[in-house]
Amino acid sequence: MERRKIKLTFSYQGTAYYGFQRQRNGPSVQKTMEDALRKILKQETTLHASGRTDSGVHARQQVAHFCTAARMPADRIPVAINTILPDDIVVLEAVDMPADFHARYYVTEKTYKYRLLNQRPADPFLREWAQHVKIPLNLEKMRRAAAYLVGTHDFTSFCSTRAVVEDKVRTIHEIRIEESKRDDSLPGQGFDIWLTFRGSGFLYNMVRIMTGTLVEVGKGKWEAEDVRRMLEARNRDIAGITAPAHGLYLWEVKY
Repeated sequence: MERRKIKLTFSYQGTAYYGFQRQRNGPSVQKTMEDALRKILKQETTLHASGRTDSGVHARQQVAHFCTAARMPADRIPVAINTILPDDIVVLEAVDMPADFHARYYVTEKTYKYRLLNQRPADPFLREWAQHVKIPLNLEKMRRAAAYLVGTHDFTSFCSTRAVVEDKVRTIHEIRIEESKRDDSLPGQGFDIWLTFRGSGFLYNMVRIMTGTLVEVGKGKWEAEDVRRMLEARNRDIAGITAPAHGLYLWEVKY
């Protein structure tokens, strides 16, 4: 029977999972979805995603493909699989693709967003969705620092030492830092801050390390110009901390 290639677009809250990729020591988005596909298609499948997300990281738009000989029409797959999946994973679309399509290798651009809650009191409703920063942040300094990261650079200083790839050169097209005032009817309310990173590709923990560094600039630990020196040093030890996973969202994948 002829095999087809199906592209899935889906969203998930990463809180309950040990990342996207299948894990031995805990639940993963990949295994949860493959188990659900096996039930509706009556055959084994393997998902190939646009990239991995770490434990606790969310995805507004993740993309993966799989091959199957099942005859179920692609547009029926979201309805069928969403009745089986847990509520924190939702398949938005399924489309038949050409045989040479690959969800990872055909990516032209990715966008990540990182959410900060910048105010003294915590918000229990955002404890799994945003990093809480009590100290008021200097956004203008953060924006000046972010400008040094835009462009094509060797991002060794902003990559986990556990990364296995040798080529650390990546291109960042844009970094935006935007804030909005929170509800003044509650005491102690500050700002929601979103950091948007748009680029051709990202290294392991790269967005979280860039975010952690920019937050420390905003707190006054470093000057904006220090980020340029961090880039040039190509040394992970001198850049900022890795921001917590729960504030990070894979926002958009383009082909």
